[in-house]
Amino acid sequence: MMNIIATSIVLVLAAGLVAAMIFLIRLSTDDSGRHPEIKQFVEALFGGTSSPLQSPAQAQSESAAALSTEPSEDFDETCPACGDPVMHRHRECPSCGLRLM
Repeated sequence: MMNIIATSIVLVLAAGLVAAMIFLIRLSTDDSGRHPEIKQFVEALFGGTSSPLQSPAQAQSESAAALSTEPSEDFDETCPACGDPVMHRHRECPSCGLRLM
């Protein structure tokens, strides 16, 4: 008897969660403009632009600048693994092969 009650409670909760997700998806894809806060929230969660003032071209240029592999400043430090000097142009330590970030 308890198994039936517990299973029915879990199924009702799961159905409620699915219904809430479908409702939010319908609200976020609605073009009427009645719920702009929900649409901005969903776009921010799933990779859309979080600011209506920021254009997709600006977002793409900012992400490209953040992902560039060239460091903005020159540096000359020692390798943390072997202690040999490493320059800013090295991706890996020349002596031990440690990949540098």
